[in-house]
Amino acid sequence: MLARIVLSCQIGAVRLTRHLVLALFVSVALAVPVAFAVTTGTYRGKVKGGGNAVVVKVKNNRLTKFEASIFASCGLSNFNITVAYPPAGRRGASAKITGGKFKVVFRGSPDVEDDRRTITGTFSGGKVTGKIKVRGPCSTDGAYSAKR
Repeated sequence: MLARIVLSCQIGAVRLTRHLVLALFVSVALAVPVAFAVTTGTYRGKVKGGGNAVVVKVKNNRLTKFEASIFASCGLSNFNITVAYPPAGRRGASAKITGGKFKVVFRGSPDVEDDRRTITGTFSGGKVTGKIKVRGPCSTDGAYSAKR
């Protein structure tokens, strides 16, 4: 009789543990998308080193606008260029933000085949930090940070 009671308690404990683990798994699975949701709005900041302005706009977990001024080497000269997304000819385009991060590769000018631009960003606590990379007639690498 005592063995049946002990066995019954062990089976009950296993079931309870299984239910607790399942409940914990479901709550974590539901919380993860909320934790990575990026706040809609405008983030403003600067390019590191140059102090030039950066504007990042987010709506519905999508990057809708990125604009930064950055110094670039263009042949034998250095110029302050603008890196803007979406580029000319793609107005209204947006990039998906997944897991609090985005990466966009695009041509700065539809007429210049070699003009390749890459912007990345990671959102955390009302702040976005990332990198800007330009290759083609002008080239540069830079980092930026912006906050709401």
